[in-house]
Amino acid sequence: MAVKRRNKQQVTRNTLALCLLTAPALAQQVLVQADVAADTLAPRTGPNRRLFGHFYLGYALAAGPAGGSGVALRYGTGSAEAQAGGRLKYRISQTLALTADLRYAFLRYTLAQEAGKIVPSPALHEAEQLVFHQLQSEVGLRLNVGERGNSVGRYLDLLAWGSWAFAREYRADEVPPPGASSLQTTVGNPPYLRALVGGLGARLGQNRYSLTARYRLSSPWTTDYSAWPALPRWLVGVELGLF
Repeated sequence: MAVKRRNKQQVTRNTLALCLLTAPALAQQVLVQADVAADTLAPRTGPNRRLFGHFYLGYALAAGPAGGSGVALRYGTGSAEAQAGGRLKYRISQTLALTADLRYAFLRYTLAQEAGKIVPSPALHEAEQLVFHQLQSEVGLRLNVGERGNSVGRYLDLLAWGSWAFAREYRADEVPPPGASSLQTTVGNPPYLRALVGGLGARLGQNRYSLTARYRLSSPWTTDYSAWPALPRWLVGVELGLF
């Protein structure tokens, strides 16, 4: 009988020890896991937050007629502007926001070689181009449309922009002499190309994709050449947001 009593006491002690060892493990079991900081602090950035910035790429074709006889373009990719820049959006309300852009733009006009041209001279060439390397700034008023959650959504931007052409070029290609592959004349910063221009525009978009149209208010020519017919004032294209 004494042996049975000791065995029973030993089993009881072993059971108590097992319960004590497993109690901390049960107490540490994760039932709900949460990031306290993320749960208590609202995000301040994002496509539909008060502040949102992103990079973008753009490409636009020259459109519309020239300002008179004496200048004509070869339309299409030969007369176009490529852009790369950054945009900051500040949300005023769910409907209204402000945008501010800073970008580099490469603009090229390819002049048609037709009899009667006067810009920049009556001489005809194999090809003739006016090239602008530009730093542009732009501000916009954004009108948001519909529900979008934390995304850019659908919008219409009304724009005002300015451009500084820090480098300007005139290029003329000629028939190369025998043994040469090309012959090009380049004039840097010719006196007839204006450095500062500006205009208005609009952007219609959804999330990262948008259609753009910009109108140049300023003449591309300097004061001494203001009598020349103006180049087409419209640039119509697309943009791709990088976010």
